[in-house]
Amino acid sequence: MKKFAAILCTAAITLGTVCTAFANPSISYVTIEPQDATVAEESAALIPEGMKLIVAEAEPDNYENEVVAEIVTRLNDPEQMIEMEEILEMLEVDLTEEIKTESGNVIDPLEYEPISEFDDLVLSDDMDVYYDFDGEVKKVKATIEVEALKEVEDIKNNLLMQLDQKEGKVYFIEIEEEDYVPETGEITVTFPCLGPFCVLEKAE
Repeated sequence: MKKFAAILCTAAITLGTVCTAFANPSISYVTIEPQDATVAEESAALIPEGMKLIVAEAEPDNYENEVVAEIVTRLNDPEQMIEMEEILEMLEVDLTEEIKTESGNVIDPLEYEPISEFDDLVLSDDMDVYYDFDGEVKKVKATIEVEALKEVEDIKNNLLMQLDQKEGKVYFIEIEEEDYVPETGEITVTFPCLGPFCVLEKAE
């Protein structure tokens, strides 16, 4: 199992950071608090004994893929600029081909922009974090709360974008209305891998 040492945040992130300007103005820099994820019954058997699935602060220094590490670092840094088109170019996504979500629906990812930082979905034993299941990449269905998704008018305008920290693949994850609680920003989705993810919103 691939593991990395990390300091896990247990306190909620302080809201309301004041900045005069953001390089990526659409991004709210506090959107997903460190938290334990609730794992669906069908995915619970994947979690090794003594571990839990958590959302933690992104740690790009731990990633195996240097391109993914650079993308996460730049998006999470309010003093740097990176746009969706550049992200896709860096990941060598062929925009002449159909781009599909994990649900199989065709999208134009250039119609979307990040509205949150990247955070990590990882396994934890309260000391170290792990980005795979004993060396294997597996899907896991989980429920988390996302500050950036509280009280959105139409959840169909939002996606999660997740990056495979080893292979550099990109995944787009739809959020179904029945799996969304507007009051808390709670969502239940199937993550195709562990690693960094952020929230996208369709640009007007």
